[in-house]
Amino acid sequence: MQPAPALQPLVQKSGEYLTARGIANGRREAEWIFAETLKLTRLELYTKFDMPLGPDEVVRLRELVQRRGRREPLAYVLGNQEFHGLRLGVGPGVLVPRPETEELVDRVLAELPSGACRALDVGTGSGAIALAVRHARGDC
Repeated sequence: MQPAPALQPLVQKSGEYLTARGIANGRREAEWIFAETLKLTRLELYTKFDMPLGPDEVVRLRELVQRRGRREPLAYVLGNQEFHGLRLGVGPGVLVPRPETEELVDRVLAELPSGACRALDVGTGSGAIALAVRHARGDC
């Protein structure tokens, strides 16, 4: 019986695989996939580098890395996207909130008057803007 594969070599190989398929930050994206899937921080990927992985984990990680290697957006592969301090669920058919849009949220927050307010977010995609404004300003 073969020993269970260790974490670090699989992260390394996955990063190389993604880089070979044109993913600019292949190693970092492999780390994000592994960290998210295994419920670890990126730091723990290094402190638990010799952690053995079960066969089901290896299969799941391989599937996710291959999806990213086919150029599926990382947010879809992970199933979420960080946006203005929130973790939002995303998938095919949902626009992935972009970092530039966080700047728009900051401008909206700067312009909103103090006290109770109303904000309307219509037809802008995932609803990330409204969620971020509501999260930052509980009175909206």
